[in-house]
Amino acid sequence: MTRTTRGLLVAGLTTAAVLAGVTPAFAAEAPIRISGSAGGTLGPEFGPMAGDPVRFEIEASATDPMKPTGHFKVTHHKPDGSLLARFSGEVTGAHAVGQVGVVNGKITWAEHPGAPQVEFVGKPISLTVQDEGARGDRIGWVWGFFGQPVSRLQGTAPVLRLRDGDFSVRGPVPGVDGADKASGGGGGGLADKAFGAGLAGQASGGGAADKTSGGLADKAAAGGGLAAAGGGDRGHVLAGTVHGTSKDPEFLHDPLMFSVRAAVAPGSTPDSATGRFHVTHHKPDGALVADFSGDITCLVVGGRVGMATGVVRASADPAHVGLRVSFSVYDGARGDRIGWLWGLPGSEPVHDCQGFSPFFTPSAGGFLARGL
Repeated sequence: MTRTTRGLLVAGLTTAAVLAGVTPAFAAEAPIRISGSAGGTLGPEFGPMAGDPVRFEIEASATDPMKPTGHFKVTHHKPDGSLLARFSGEVTGAHAVGQVGVVNGKITWAEHPGAPQVEFVGKPISLTVQDEGARGDRIGWVWGFFGQPVSRLQGTAPVLRLRDGDFSVRGPVPGVDGADKASGGGGGGLADKAFGAGLAGQASGGGAADKTSGGLADKAAAGGGLAAAGGGDRGHVLAGTVHGTSKDPEFLHDPLMFSVRAAVAPGSTPDSATGRFHVTHHKPDGALVADFSGDITCLVVGGRVGMATGVVRASADPAHVGLRVSFSVYDGARGDRIGWLWGLPGSEPVHDCQGFSPFFTPSAGGFLARGL
């Protein structure tokens, strides 16, 4: 194993370790809660579903993200009040950092007169919630009942602004370079201890490029769904460069750099995204641990959250060429955050326009994430 590969694998706890339940270090310190009920109306970017009212109810709590308790319910009506679909189920995963949380679940009950040919019960779903208070909460989704892949603790950008009701997201807020601070009822430590602030703490498997911008109707934009999540009439932009240092004990104080430039033209789908990314990881004395770059292949921005995925095209270690990667960004008024997934074999796959809640706070630089 080369030094570069070892850096990619060990610069923080791997996603595989977290998903296997290796979370006792933060279990008592970082309670997570994502709860509330809110609804909205699908806009013109949702194509034939524009004007449809939808509503989401979530109650999820966890100290171990893979052992949560809770339930969810989703309702989608037509403007005349007729029911398109209504379903509910149990929460199977919950991850939150600051204002952004991802809830995974499995449908246990459904009625869907508007989609009678679709099997809902037993299928996985993912909901991404952005708690922005007076600025307006948002939500995004991925529906397994339309064949969209759902990876544990991952979701897409919160593309829909909710107009009534309220969601509360409570998770740890990592300070600059991972110095954790509490958020609401949440303690510190989840980002560093569970997901690693080092360059490559996130291991996830590769796989085919899945068209998964998510949705409860535009199948071309969403890969199948009851409503598109991204693309449409507006373009999306994610751009910036940030620097920080690893908090993983083996790579403590190692300098990290992330640069992402991505765009989707107005009227185009998320998987038409263009752009580039570049990631570096050095030792404090300047020795190289990892240096790779590549092309962006999918981008969705919802509110202050952007989800971009891509493929490594060049690397200091040729073995990394072809890996699929994910970058999740929170463009915050009081500080930006970034999360990442590397397409290493043997763990959860990286799907187009999906990722973790952004978990790492850099010490310099920033991101712009906008749905134009």
